[in-house]
Amino acid sequence: MPTRTPVLAAWTPAFVAEAVAATLEHAAAHGLHQAARDIARSHGLSPATVEEWVSRARAVQAAPVPPDLLACHTCARSMILIQLPSCGRAYLCAPSCGRTPVPADEIRDAVAAVILHRTPHLVPPGKTTQAASYALGPIQRVTVGATGTDLHITWRAVSRQITGPMMAMAQRLHLAQRHAAHNTPERAIDVLHSGLLHIDPTSSRLALDTATARAATLLATLTSGEPAAALPWAQWGHRSLRHLLRDPTNPDVRAVLRVLAATHRAAGNLTAATDCYSDLIRHHTQADGPYALPTLAAQATLAVVLYEHGRQEPARQLLARTIADHRRAHPHHPAVARMAATLYRMHSTATGPPGHPTHSAMTAMPGTGRTART
Repeated sequence: MPTRTPVLAAWTPAFVAEAVAATLEHAAAHGLHQAARDIARSHGLSPATVEEWVSRARAVQAAPVPPDLLACHTCARSMILIQLPSCGRAYLCAPSCGRTPVPADEIRDAVAAVILHRTPHLVPPGKTTQAASYALGPIQRVTVGATGTDLHITWRAVSRQITGPMMAMAQRLHLAQRHAAHNTPERAIDVLHSGLLHIDPTSSRLALDTATARAATLLATLTSGEPAAALPWAQWGHRSLRHLLRDPTNPDVRAVLRVLAATHRAAGNLTAATDCYSDLIRHHTQADGPYALPTLAAQATLAVVLYEHGRQEPARQLLARTIADHRRAHPHHPAVARMAATLYRMHSTATGPPGHPTHSAMTAMPGTGRTART
């Protein structure tokens, strides 16, 4: 039996906020597209209508203040932006606690005034009319009272300069990739940090889109020199993308797993790195076969990690088997010579402590990542 779409009058701000909030909550377990379909069915709506509401609520370009910045003073829930044909933009807590919607422009003007009074240096020249867009730099949370001027602000301990506050995440990711390709990683890191400031990578809340998950992974890659800081982003990016794509053999999921494995290794978490590389080998094998270059490269790296972990004999056996398979499947490939040199060092030297020349040589090994990317 076909569902009946409610008349426009039924789409009150509270109704829209409830639908959007329920969709976002459902998306954490089922993905955004499926969540929109489920909520639309339960409310007798068109999925396209619900998806439009969610898109509007999450759109950076449409937001008077950055998404996820506002919280309701009454119930402490996050507030979302709603806009209906019959009224202007307004903020309402999600799900609604029964409060009156607060005009969005009123909140924007109040936040802008606070920014320009306390941290005017964070707003670039000529951008004062967009001051509220830079709020995530100095402000961690804005709790909204009964009106748009009744604001309780939690300031960051250290303010950050925001790059491109109105930029959508897909655009932000593309720009960061360009900066990284042009050997300006510092600019790429600034672009990514600006877009991820509202996210806590240690929380259970995952990304709702692949661009955000990939941005977190790229940030982990670019900050790999500080593995303790990079690891939460690598973990969050992998969890998010695997949840969104729901296929561990997907090339993008395997790519972020490789970043996670390398970050664990750089952080000295060799047990976790071993587990990640083992998973990566299994997924490469399922997708490309046991003798594909990515599979063999991951095996070679796993052998080195095992050796660093003090498991010398299994490491030698795995690397020797990988070399033999590599020679059969890819004769004359340059990676074989590098792997053979590493195996020779495994047999001829003992593992030293971190910082020991032997340890450094083994850590630098495979070189297979350049010729057979995992």
